[in-house]
Amino acid sequence: MLASVVLLPGALDRWFLPKDTLAAVAVLVASLAAAQGRLPRWFVLGSVIAALLALAAVLLSAAPATQFWGRWPRYEGIVALPVYFGAVWAGARLLGTDAPPDRLRTLARAVATASIALGAVSAVEALGARPFASDLARPGALTGNATDQGLLGAMFLALLALPVLRAWGGTPGITPGSGRARQDTVRSEVERAWLTVGLLFAVVTVVLSVSRAGLLAAGVATVGLTVLTGLRVSAGRVRWVLLGGGGGIALLAIGALVVPFTRDRLLGASPLAGHSLEARFDYWRQGLDLLTGHPLGVGASGFLNANAGSSATGSTLDSPHNWLLQVALAGGLPLLAVVLAVLVATGWLAVRRWWRLIAVAQPAARAVSTGHADLLVSALAGLAGYGMALLTHFTAPSTAIPAALLLGVLVAVPAGGRARAREVSLAARRALGGLRTALLVGWVASMILVTSAEVPLASAVDAAGNGDLAAAEAAFLRAQGLRPWDADLASIAAQSFAALADGGVAEAAPLAVDWAERSRAVLPNTVATERALAVGQLNVGDIAGAARTLEAVARLAPRDAGIAAQYAVVLYLHGETALSRAQVDRALEIDPTFEVALRLRDVLDEPRLASAD
Repeated sequence: MLASVVLLPGALDRWFLPKDTLAAVAVLVASLAAAQGRLPRWFVLGSVIAALLALAAVLLSAAPATQFWGRWPRYEGIVALPVYFGAVWAGARLLGTDAPPDRLRTLARAVATASIALGAVSAVEALGARPFASDLARPGALTGNATDQGLLGAMFLALLALPVLRAWGGTPGITPGSGRARQDTVRSEVERAWLTVGLLFAVVTVVLSVSRAGLLAAGVATVGLTVLTGLRVSAGRVRWVLLGGGGGIALLAIGALVVPFTRDRLLGASPLAGHSLEARFDYWRQGLDLLTGHPLGVGASGFLNANAGSSATGSTLDSPHNWLLQVALAGGLPLLAVVLAVLVATGWLAVRRWWRLIAVAQPAARAVSTGHADLLVSALAGLAGYGMALLTHFTAPSTAIPAALLLGVLVAVPAGGRARAREVSLAARRALGGLRTALLVGWVASMILVTSAEVPLASAVDAAGNGDLAAAEAAFLRAQGLRPWDADLASIAAQSFAALADGGVAEAAPLAVDWAERSRAVLPNTVATERALAVGQLNVGDIAGAARTLEAVARLAPRDAGIAAQYAVVLYLHGETALSRAQVDRALEIDPTFEVALRLRDVLDEPRLASAD
């Protein structure tokens, strides 16, 4: 009977740490390239203040040792957050104010290539194929999450729209007749076709993601591009800009209405659409209630345990699905104020810089300034759409890393010209550069080490699923050796062995208890861990211990029907039929269709029926 209420660990998520590690490698490579821009002092100062506020919240949290690193699967602590900041730094360094036009064209081609790859997989999945293993109805193409898929498509759309328009507007400076001119013409035509296909696949990705947040992001990005571009053209061409922007919105709308599953979700006809919207309001209520009681935040990744059991749906999440609440809960209202101030300053200064670029009158400098102006507008529009969508979603490497790169573009200032830099000798600059490279190499090595634990962890879960206890235990120990700080890894082991114990493998019960105790020693009050511990205790014969564990969990999560039913089963086995009946009634009050509770109610009713007969 307990098999229906044990929280089984899902398939290991390959969409987070590997992407973080690849981004860390990219930051290392960017450090070796010539700097085309840098982060301004005010942005660095704001980032340092934000980091100190977040660190203070973690140190005051319920589980500082675990929250400092971050929680599975996103690890948005010291593991992932430096990756995001590194992407901002790399964006400023590679695509700053001094970046040549060829580099900006390379960026457009790279984005088009990524868009085509993402769109192709999106189309294949929409046809029912699963090129990447997934048991989700909306697997998310190359991102692992359907909303991330839509948001990435929206950012690609923002980055490709203006390059495509300029490519179709002609390539100035080419004189027909010479062999070099013909080669340049062919190259331009191929590039134009490639960028156009990339833009079309970006639209396809957004539509096929079936994500309302993705459609919102694409719509906001399109409107932003239209408004800002309309400000820079002559009065006679404004109507063409408005026509282009309106056409983009119409294309998104038609695509969303033509594709049946997207139309159903957008119009609320899909059964999951209304539930998803209702759940969002529940998540936000949880976040606001938690923030009211903790105005200084609960630390990075603290939302998961702090809101356990407060959901009306019985769900337990690691994010309130709103970036404003996520920031506020991570470091309190002071952190939210600092982040908002940095973003407002970024937007204001980026618009001022864009305005100066479009005012360049010299023909020789106009081509360079136009490329940078287009990139600034695209980054502003893309980040505006991303920010709007994150009011209903959570951060993840698939979207946060590209968004951080665009943020670096917006804040970048010229790399040279600083008085302090002129005063530093060439030898000192080389020494500082060497030290930076050494630190980055060490950081990348540590990221590879952290990510490598995913291999034995996946093997351990698979072995446990196949009933091979020895192999599972050995693999979990190898994974723990690579990530000894990861309490969630120990919790996954406990849940895996608890599932086996609940399925009749008696030898797995002591292992479930052992791994659960390891996890709860540094990360207390985790619902999944406590439930696995209770299953292990029950199957080793410690019914009283299981009852005590579930009594505490029931207080921790009073609105979870599964926990109430599990507690009722243990109480029944312990001979506490009256208390068991009370928990059955509570489970059915939360969820009248909960099967385990209904079955146990029938069992409890049997003695009454027999005595009546």
